[in-house]
Amino acid sequence: MIRKMLSLAFALVFWFPLFTDSHVLAQVPTAETKQREAAAAAIPKFTSRSQLVLVPVVVTGKNGEHVAGLTREAFKIEERGKVREATIFEEVKTVAPETNRRPMPEGRSNFDFGNAKNWRMTIVVMDMLNTPVLSQTEGTRQLMRYMAKSLQREEPTALFGLERSGLKQLHPFTTDTAVLIAALKKLQGQVSLEESNDQAADMGADMTDSLNQNSVSQSAQLIADFMSDAAATMAAYQQRESTRKTLTAMMQIAHAYAAIPGRKTLIWASGGFPFMIDDPQAFARMGIDMVEQYEETWRALVSADIAVYTVDITGLRGFSGATANFDASKRSAAMAPTSRASAGRPMKITYDKAAEKQSTLRAFSNATGGTACVNSNDLEKCFAHAVDDSRSYYLVGYYLPSDDQQPGWRKLKVKVNAPGTHARAREGFYVPPPADDSQKARERQIVEALRSPVEFTGVRMNVHEVPLGVEARPAPAGKSRYEFTVGAMGSSVTVDRQGGNAVDLTIVAVAFTADGKNKGQAEDRLAGKLKQEMFEKLDRINLSAKLPLELAPGKYDIRFAIRDNLNGEIGTVGYPLEVK
Repeated sequence: MIRKMLSLAFALVFWFPLFTDSHVLAQVPTAETKQREAAAAAIPKFTSRSQLVLVPVVVTGKNGEHVAGLTREAFKIEERGKVREATIFEEVKTVAPETNRRPMPEGRSNFDFGNAKNWRMTIVVMDMLNTPVLSQTEGTRQLMRYMAKSLQREEPTALFGLERSGLKQLHPFTTDTAVLIAALKKLQGQVSLEESNDQAADMGADMTDSLNQNSVSQSAQLIADFMSDAAATMAAYQQRESTRKTLTAMMQIAHAYAAIPGRKTLIWASGGFPFMIDDPQAFARMGIDMVEQYEETWRALVSADIAVYTVDITGLRGFSGATANFDASKRSAAMAPTSRASAGRPMKITYDKAAEKQSTLRAFSNATGGTACVNSNDLEKCFAHAVDDSRSYYLVGYYLPSDDQQPGWRKLKVKVNAPGTHARAREGFYVPPPADDSQKARERQIVEALRSPVEFTGVRMNVHEVPLGVEARPAPAGKSRYEFTVGAMGSSVTVDRQGGNAVDLTIVAVAFTADGKNKGQAEDRLAGKLKQEMFEKLDRINLSAKLPLELAPGKYDIRFAIRDNLNGEIGTVGYPLEVK
């Protein structure tokens, strides 16, 4: 029925090709590509508008208790020193969602939490990428002990691990502590990227020491210089890789929970971050592409209303600044510039690595409105504080003036005029540059979403397999044909009212094997203007398309994606399928 309604309501554009990385989306040639691209270009797009800035604010009293009952007049927002009038204000009380997955009778959905306004949920990440392996073991043990004691309050929790291979979902949201602990036990410790770099640097330092203790010939000095350069190059590469994977993981988590209303708590158990927070210019040293990823990550975190609570799990073992100074001094000897005149006297740099790492953890929490837990052996208290913070908060917001839309980082400060209280909110936000809505950018975003280990919720969607009709085209020899209805929940689709109720959705399905190879795909596009009667009931229906796949025998993880081309949001759903 919906399919028939769509045929009447849309100027449909079918089989819109995506030209991208052949490992994910293969080129699908069509005879009418130019005509369809021209039709798509004619779809009305949104014009520039004032940006809405929403700021969740946690207000506590002298004893750390939440303060309720404040009014709009008690809050003062300053942006780069300028007072902004709060045009949006709400005191938010959160509720715990039901976490038992309720599969649709017909298939799968990426949104199981219903339509309540403000859910409360906690996301926990064990960061093994940036944490020494010994601290990983102790941190995991402490986290399991916390779960056994504290999660009996039935707080919905999702569990992730950040490994050298990237983000890994250990378990989706659940209140079952036994399941979470069992999933955490399967997490394997691994040597962090920093430890790999330290080993290479220490080898370079030992080589330099050995050369300095013997006669320093010109050839020996050249070897020492080469080792120093190699260590520095490796250090730069490892930091770049660690930074890229950390940013990617944060962006994936933000997109995964963007559609869930309210402030989300992200507990990040780590040994530190490989980058600072409020200096995007510093990323230029890593390449222009890293600056773009940095800014995209921050926009995603802010849009998803995620507050990061960092927990320094290296502090559990009592690492001292003296040890950090010794190691850094040794590595500086290997990487310091040398000459024949200064051979044997490398420059010593005092550097407290432990203190610097704690600074990055604090900076990250402050920037997002969370708190940092460092120099503590009481993980249970750290986790409980983060969860309690999400129970209630104030939401204040304002619109940027139309003549003040310059892209970049804006510093924020929120004050509360109430004696004996303390206000905590994120310290800034990004004004994004004009969005890159090129075909290449769309393809890249869809590929990244399909490759993510967690489903994106920017578009709420559902998928179900449909029986093949008698008129269905037979599959090629050795393959089986399947058809899926892929629907976007109308309430999550952007409608351009000024453009005549226009919508524009790109729909993709890719069948991945266990080793990540693409063994089949289908694409479609729904683009056009809704009739008024359909627009009025959009929040109760799906906008759907039917996608066929022809697959050889085997096990597949079919990933479906819908991109809302009017705002760039993406939803994804995973659908396991075995073809016999």
